[in-house]
Amino acid sequence: MKSYDIDTLYQKYKSLNKRQRVRLLSRLQAQGIAIVRIQPYAYSEALGIKHLFFYFEGSREAVPYFLLESSVWQAVQRELMEEE
Repeated sequence: MKSYDIDTLYQKYKSLNKRQRVRLLSRLQAQGIAIVRIQPYAYSEALGIKHLFFYFEGSREAVPYFLLESSVWQAVQRELMEEE
């Protein structure tokens, strides 16, 4: 599977409308990945640094993209880049 840099994924997620974001979450949940929210974040003091934070069902803690399990991160990348 092709791997994407965080800048590309951040921009792609930011470009999705609400309906597309809901559909993305639904497709991930259908695969057994309990993500309920994705939050894009860019640091104002360091404009080049971007992150995606993930919220899972039953947890209030945000998980940064780089701490996701490899299989989850791959599924997120695949589904996000296929979203139109």
